[in-house]
This record gives sequence, C-alpha cells and structure tokens, in this order.
Amino acid sequence: MSTFLHRTVVVLVVAVLGVWLLGSRVPSLVDASPGGGTADPQAPAQEPGHHRKHAPSGPEGVADDQLGVQLSAHHSDRPGPALAVLDRLARAGATWVRIDVGWRTLQPEGRGPFELWYVDLLDAVLEGAKQDGLKVILNLWLTPEWASDSGSPYAPPRDDDDYADAIRRAAERWGDDVDAWEIWNEPNFDSFFAGADPATYTRLLCTAYPVVKQYDDDPVLFGGLMYNDDAWLRQAYEAGAKDCFDALATHPYVGPSDAAPDTPAVGAVWRLTHTPAMREVMADFGDRGKRIWVTELGWSSGPDSAGNPWDRAVSPQRQARFLREAVELIRNRYPYVGPIIWYRDVDGPTDDYQDGFGLLHPDLSPKPAMCAFEREVRGR
Repeated sequence: MSTFLHRTVVVLVVAVLGVWLLGSRVPSLVDASPGGGTADPQAPAQEPGHHRKHAPSGPEGVADDQLGVQLSAHHSDRPGPALAVLDRLARAGATWVRIDVGWRTLQPEGRGPFELWYVDLLDAVLEGAKQDGLKVILNLWLTPEWASDSGSPYAPPRDDDDYADAIRRAAERWGDDVDAWEIWNEPNFDSFFAGADPATYTRLLCTAYPVVKQYDDDPVLFGGLMYNDDAWLRQAYEAGAKDCFDALATHPYVGPSDAAPDTPAVGAVWRLTHTPAMREVMADFGDRGKRIWVTELGWSSGPDSAGNPWDRAVSPQRQARFLREAVELIRNRYPYVGPIIWYRDVDGPTDDYQDGFGLLHPDLSPKPAMCAFEREVRGR
C-alpha cells in the first residue's frame, strides 16, 4: 500500500470510528438520579427480588466456559431490564458478562461515598449475575467533571489517586461479586482517553493495580485496546506497564466492518488475525505467560451508514456465521486467548447501524447470532 493511501485509510478510520464508537459503544452516563444520596461501600448490598439460578447445560460436546457477553441493559435507573437479560444469557450458556461502570456516576461530586441509587442498581445487577452463575468483568471508566481539567468524561484524571480511590471503594464493596477488573476502555483511542498517551495510561494502570489487589486477588486487566494495537502496547510496556496487570484485554474489531473474521492482517491492527503481533510484544517483555482477553468483539446487523466501509452492516445470518467463525478461529489458532466477550447483549432501540450489534432483539427474542452463540457454548 502506498504511503499516501495508507495515510488516507488511517485518517478515514479515525474520523469515522469516532462517530461509530461514540454513537454505539459508549454506555449511557445514567446522569438522571431517581433520588440521589450516597452509599457507604461497606454497607450490605440491597437484596434484589427473587432471581432464578440456572444450572449449566451442554447436551452435546464440551461446554465452552470462555464465552460471554457485554451487558448494556443496566444502562437504566432500575435493575429489572438487566436482570431479565442476565437470565436470558445464562440460559444461553454464557459464562461471563462484562459490565461497564461509570466512575462519573459513582462519584459525581468528589471523593467519598458512592451515589446511593447507582450503588443500589449495581448491587442488584451484580447479585443477579451471581445468582445466574455468571462471572463478571467490571470495567471502570468515565472521569467525573471535578476530576479532570477539561470536565470531559473521556479526559484522563488530573490525579490518578482519585481514580484509585474510586476503584478501591468498588473493590472493597464488590470484590466478592467481581471476577476481573478492567482499567478503562480503549485508552489508545483519543475520543475515549484524551491524548491516547501510553505513558499517561500506564501511570493510571499502575496506580490502580495495587489498590485493587488489597481487596481482591482476581485478575486486573490492561484496559481493552481498540484493535490489536501492538505499537501502542509496546509503548505502554516501555513506560513500565509490565507489573501492573494480570491479563491483556483487546477489542479486535475487523475493518472494514463487514469483513470476515479470518481476513488477513497484512500489518493492519484492525484485524482479528493481527492477534499474534500482540502476543509477540508480550513475549518481548517476558509476559508470554499472561493471557489475552477479548473483552469486545462483534458485527452489526443494522443498516449501512451511507455505505461507509467502517459502518457496513452484515445480514443477521452473516452476523451469526461470523460469530461462529471468530470463536472457532480463536480456539484453533490462539490458545492463549480467552475469555471472549461478544459486543453486545441487546440491539438498541433504533434501526441504526450502531444499534445492531446485539444477540437479542429489544423484546429479548433471539437473533440468529444468539442461536450461534448457544451452539458455540455447547460445542456443537
């Protein structure tokens, strides 16, 4: 590829993906408090309503305990929608669920006790996940206005200790309910972590890591990188990240967005098949023993966005096929990768491309991708 064409593609990727990612993959900040108040992290969790626990099932083959789903149904001021979705995911055989939590919503006014209404919501959702036998990855991100110079939720905190205080309180309260802690979301993407600076992120990661470990020995994840960005990862290692995480999270979305999972990498970071490059960086720094977790991966079955190559939808049937092919590719080629988290649980409320990543329709009826997910879980 010529230098000019390469630069053109990179500019297109950054510009278009900024719209795509901000439109479809940023969780609601849940700013409207239905009552306000703060919560002591040591207070007992509120008891949610009765929630049925499902025994794992695997009528054929060997059940895959590495598959999970990103939860979006908790972007609400009440737990009911999330509990219904968790129940459905458990019946499908999911083992993991990734739950994003807004630091901005936990501590909107400053350091100190968490917002009571949000704690009540998270208590109920985490208890629901536990009752359904689902392991939880908790991703803490989105900076409160008071904690950054710009006031943007995507700005790095002015003081890393402020973030450490929040995740300390979270680990103290929810350590028994969380199975992995993910530090931020896509810090290599400027629109999600202003500046996208590896050294800045490494300082945040290394401040948070020992604080979590004081309360919970479960894995701390290097926050999911957008794509298999091996160059950015190398810079983070050079800044001292090696001893500050237990596993590396990536979001290896494939571009163009209707391309198949096995599309050759040819040096492009926006390919699932570029995964070995991440492994090579880890090996260079003596981290071959750490696993790579895919904490987001998916294809949208929503309509195209004006034919843009980064917003090209696939049919519901192809979405299902790509899910199966991606899982089987990872199983067969990359034994050091897993868990694998599909983005996401439920389609959004519109027919937009951005709202088409779900396994379920908004009424929780299954899309073909859900049927494919169930088959992969059960090894059929």
